[in-house]
Amino acid sequence: MSALTKAALICGSGSMIILISILINLPFFVQIILLLGGLAVSVYGVSLLVKMVIHPVKKESIGLTDEKTITPTKKKKRPSSTL
Repeated sequence: MSALTKAALICGSGSMIILISILINLPFFVQIILLLGGLAVSVYGVSLLVKMVIHPVKKESIGLTDEKTITPTKKKKRPSSTL
């Protein structure tokens, strides 16, 4: 799984914790703890996403292997019409 997918899942799980804490009828103290926990998880996920934007990972090795495998095929020239 790529780092982008992991960061997006972390951010989304924080949002789901917040949503569940609002929808389920819980005591006020537990609801506040879940809201703060979900907010912390979401902020952590966003910080991972921002860190990936600031410091992108270079993928030079993948580009070199793709160039080696591509070979153009030559086609024979045929007459354009037959009489």
